[in-house]
Amino acid sequence: MPRAAARFRVSIKDKKSGATLKVESIEVRGIWGERRYRLRVNGREPKRVKEATLTEIFHHLRGWLVKRPD
Repeated sequence: MPRAAARFRVSIKDKKSGATLKVESIEVRGIWGERRYRLRVNGREPKRVKEATLTEIFHHLRGWLVKRPD
């Protein structure tokens, strides 16, 4: 079964550790017609956040970056 193509992709690489974080968003329509996106983080569906708006995605992305170990 083919994977859905991502509308947006954000890739961030930690030069110190070499670890990468890749967030892909696949466009889906919300209940009231708002733009929502299904997420894939490093090729997998995240456990907590299944769908989000772009604003929510960037909020979570900032949180994921802060939590990463040094």
